[in-house]
Amino acid sequence: MQARERLDREYEQLRQQQIDPGRRGPTPAQWQALADGYRAALRNGQDVDSARGLARALWRWSVQLHASGDPAGALEPGRQAVAEFDAAFRKTLGWKGDEHSDAADAVLAELLVARCDLAEAAAAAGESDECVRILKDSRQAGGSITMGPASLRAMGTVHHNLSVAELNHVLDGARRGRSDLDLAAPALSASRAVEIRQGVLAPSDPLTVWELANTYIHYLRCLGLIEELDRAVAVTELAAKLVALHPKGPLAALGPQLREAVGLLAAAYPSHARAFDRVLKSAGPRRGWRRRGL
Repeated sequence: MQARERLDREYEQLRQQQIDPGRRGPTPAQWQALADGYRAALRNGQDVDSARGLARALWRWSVQLHASGDPAGALEPGRQAVAEFDAAFRKTLGWKGDEHSDAADAVLAELLVARCDLAEAAAAAGESDECVRILKDSRQAGGSITMGPASLRAMGTVHHNLSVAELNHVLDGARRGRSDLDLAAPALSASRAVEIRQGVLAPSDPLTVWELANTYIHYLRCLGLIEELDRAVAVTELAAKLVALHPKGPLAALGPQLREAVGLLAAAYPSHARAFDRVLKSAGPRRGWRRRGL
């Protein structure tokens, strides 16, 4: 137990370095060494906290490699991290005996985030098919239980990132002249991401507002692809109202992206240009917003 507590303290120190922009982040070798330490601890006893610690160290090692410009090198520790998180999740369900526990929710959320980060590394390494496969597989994780708030929010990211990967796949295939493309797939995944992110929206947590607005903007691109223009106008209105909630900060920074997406739609479909312009202008700063299922 003392060895694991020491490893946990080291993990937290390295994590703080990694997320603090004012400090020099840990090296991949430091995360690798920490992962080796957790493996040694597990040889002395199979406890779920050490298994989760190993998964976290492998995940951070993979993220650091990707951030350092080596996405291909990030794949193997990323795959190991996903496998260890999956094992920790199953152990948590088995040992805690409560699928609705905070512990199960937290480990499943970490598993889903690790899968998303692995998919990003795969895409950056030129493994686009693996990226899509990882995210599609992620939709099944936790499918046999009722997800808690943390894992449900992470699942929103899974569907958002899958839609982005599917849209890139469609656009790349179109450039190559392929005729067997599923144009509706990106919109369907984005719609599911919207549904989830609407459900976890919390005014007290600005990041949930940003996440939903970001998905709305991406959804617009997908709707344009399948010519669902009336729905795109409705989504534009919802996105504009969210962006208008905060005149400064990350949410306001989505404004240019929204205007760019709407501008492309208006140029491609002049019949709806006036409607797009009207909803953009009508969305001024206000308190609150109306949820709509789309």
